[in-house]
Amino acid sequence: MADLLVTGTDTGVGKTMIAAALILAYRERHERVIGFKPAETGVVGREESDSEILAKASGLDDPRARPLLRLPEPLAPAVAAERARMVVAPADVERRVHDLRAAGFRVVVEGAGGLLSPLAFGYTSLDVAHRLGLDVVVVARAGLGTLNHVCLTVDALAARGVRLRGVVLNGRSPQPDAAEETNPDALTRLRPGLPVLVVPRLEDTDTLLVAYSAVPLVVSLL
Repeated sequence: MADLLVTGTDTGVGKTMIAAALILAYRERHERVIGFKPAETGVVGREESDSEILAKASGLDDPRARPLLRLPEPLAPAVAAERARMVVAPADVERRVHDLRAAGFRVVVEGAGGLLSPLAFGYTSLDVAHRLGLDVVVVARAGLGTLNHVCLTVDALAARGVRLRGVVLNGRSPQPDAAEETNPDALTRLRPGLPVLVVPRLEDTDTLLVAYSAVPLVVSLL
């Protein structure tokens, strides 16, 4: 099986938690796995960064898996980097993944924002998946608006010939509203054969603990 890219339909949909859960699921199968987020933005004032959570899930902090850039403003990486007079170089992103593969790791890459959010101008998470041969897991909100966002993302992947492992509707309420209740079935009717998983909302501020609880739900994506 190919390595993974975890992308989202938007920012703040829980990509890091799902990426961590996938890493933990691989580790439960005794695979040597590591998470890698090429660029982090909005890092100021956060108790724990996404890359730190991925490192904890991986069980090690390998310098090759640290972000190429950590930027203070909560913007798309290409924009945040430009404002900081820096740049995310596509060749550097791909070299890191190749280096981690050469070291014997299965790699779980976490994108930034949505699938077409630019890491560099002219270079998106879709390009990363296509050029590195990554399968993709899409993380989306459980509620209203997700049908459009998921279908657009799924169609963009299909147009580039990138394999989709599945869609995770993340954060379903304990008492789901009409949109949360009907979205899984609606998606499989809109895109027949689409694997859709639902992960409930857990009221815990520790992302890694939430990820542990999601492992039994995401293991079917491996």
